[in-house]
Amino acid sequence: MATNLGGQAELLSPWEGEGSPYATEQASHAAFVAGPGLEAYAERIALAAAGEPVTLVGFSVGATAGWLYAAGQQCHPESRLVLFYGSRIRNYLDLRPRCRVEAIFAEREAAFEPCAVAAAIVSDMVRTEVVAGAAHGFMNALSPGYDATLMQQHIAAVRAQYTILG
Repeated sequence: MATNLGGQAELLSPWEGEGSPYATEQASHAAFVAGPGLEAYAERIALAAAGEPVTLVGFSVGATAGWLYAAGQQCHPESRLVLFYGSRIRNYLDLRPRCRVEAIFAEREAAFEPCAVAAAIVSDMVRTEVVAGAAHGFMNALSPGYDATLMQQHIAAVRAQYTILG
């Protein structure tokens, strides 16, 4: 996906090293919730950004960690975040980002109503979109919710709107 974005990109996993040390998505998710958690992931983002303006593209827990980072004091106000299906953002509706955020939700989510979350966080700094017909994971070829057409459309939109930074 980083190659599709057309620039230098750094993958910042919630885990040490590359990828997940767990065999399945379910095992990885359970270990993440029990282990490092969203706050630790947001801190990893802040350390990687080092107070500089960055363009961050986050997915699922990475999107929610990006939301926490965007509202933190370590977020540079000139940073730009594109957050895809950050379903746990619903637990942090009171946060206000310090930089521009584009929060993109899938229309079909099992645990919450995306339109309500999108309406609750929209502001001068936050643009929201609920993608009609999309399921959680529509950008991830390994997800049951994957949609190649939607993924290509959103990659093209990100490339058109943002300079991707390493």
